[in-house]
Amino acid sequence: MRSRVRSAGVFCLLGLLCLAACSPGLTPDEKKYVQSEQEPGIVGYVKTLLSRYFFASSLSSRPDRVFSGHTSIVWTVDFSPDGKTIASGSSDMNIIIWNAGTGVPVHTLRAHKEAIMRVAFSPDGKTLASGGKDKVIHLWNTATGELAGTLTGHDGWIVSLAFSPDGKRLASASDDRRVIVWDVEKRRVEKVLEGHSDVVDAVAFSPDGKRLASGSDDRTVMIWDVNKGEALMTLQGHASFLKAVSYSPDGKTLASAGLDQKVILWDAATGKLLRTFTGQDSLILCLDWNHDGSRIATGGNSIFIWDTVSGEPLRTVRSFYGLVNGVSFSPDGKHLATAQFDKSVLLFDRLP
Repeated sequence: MRSRVRSAGVFCLLGLLCLAACSPGLTPDEKKYVQSEQEPGIVGYVKTLLSRYFFASSLSSRPDRVFSGHTSIVWTVDFSPDGKTIASGSSDMNIIIWNAGTGVPVHTLRAHKEAIMRVAFSPDGKTLASGGKDKVIHLWNTATGELAGTLTGHDGWIVSLAFSPDGKRLASASDDRRVIVWDVEKRRVEKVLEGHSDVVDAVAFSPDGKRLASGSDDRTVMIWDVNKGEALMTLQGHASFLKAVSYSPDGKTLASAGLDQKVILWDAATGKLLRTFTGQDSLILCLDWNHDGSRIATGGNSIFIWDTVSGEPLRTVRSFYGLVNGVSFSPDGKHLATAQFDKSVLLFDRLP
């Protein structure tokens, strides 16, 4: 009997070692999450590996398409305004613009010297902005794939990018704790917004272009008057690092999310906390609204699609593909693209 118990124990140990060998190491965000939970390093590591395994085993649905072409972690993904293409950026220092229907690369853009953390299409779809660890923003002609301009001014990684609704401004967030608003046509700095006390991870323009929201590792969301370059309010409600902010299509609501596993909806005009979505099984790294504001998609160890009225998850996708670093709805809300830790871009078609 004891021999059987020992054999079972050895089998379980070998299984865990195999799982560890087959799984990627903890990302910086996962390490922060483990530290924030005050777990011993090895305990947090094993819990993360086990969670990945059981999430994969309980997968409720698979992607409809898998786009393969990157050779390292994919950090960011964005649908073009016409829904015909998808852009992705990776640690392989490449940007790929994909045909959304076929998954075939249309252009591969090369100029960055380090990992690309964020890509963003302009509202007219003619320009793609990219930024990353090399502290540089590149502007690309999406029709030709040619480099159209370069913006420099940050002293740290560029973590987030957002165009204004008219496409005339571009906001960038950085681990230098600043937000810079750029004049796109003149290729120059228009405003420097300072107020956060830690890394700024996310920026988003309001639909009217008058306000800008920023989310930070200092656990706050700041709302800025874009024209004046002044902070209007600071929103507090998160218990850990903020990783995503986004305005609803009608501009009435602001969503924020982060490593505390919560999505908070705020009244965009007053800053009042309206609703908190809980139930995501791990850290949240990204979010996006659909076209009519009825759904929010979030990504982390899994993908959740939330009903914004009831606050209930309508669909949960447990990821076989490691951390979900980015999510982007198609303009018609019928498709969801995700950026994956395992080097892939996934596309989901059967959305609630």
